Amino acid sequence: MNKMRKNIPFQNLDLNIEFDTYTGKADGISEKVLSDDMNMASKTGKRTRLLRLDAGAKTPSAHAHDYWEEIYVIEGSMIEGTPEDGETRVSAPAYACRKPGFLHGPVRTDEPCLMVEFSWYPDNQ
Repeated sequence: MNKMRKNIPFQNLDLNIEFDTYTGKADGISEKVLSDDMNMASKTGKRTRLLRLDAGAKTPSAHAHDYWEEIYVIEGSMIEGTPEDGETRVSAPAYACRKPGFLHGPVRTDEPCLMVEFSWYPDNQ
């Protein structure tokens, strides 16, 4: 069954308020969900959200998803990888597209970082 996303007209976004704590992943990360019909259990849908990483935020380890993920870094920078395996500083503007199963991270920041994330399961799964 093909689910249609709901139409959302242009809205002004306040990038300083209404971010929710991104629970269960790491301290210093918050999100503002813009659109979400993603269902992890049935592996369907799409999600668009803003992610804000405070200076000093750090994810615990590298990880992969079972869905596609596109990231566009709007402001600031983050460091991906580990000192042992090699680190890369990613500074705005920057873009990544990750297919399902692609191992990435961990991420840490030494300055605030704002990004938009587009995640989805293919319609034909």
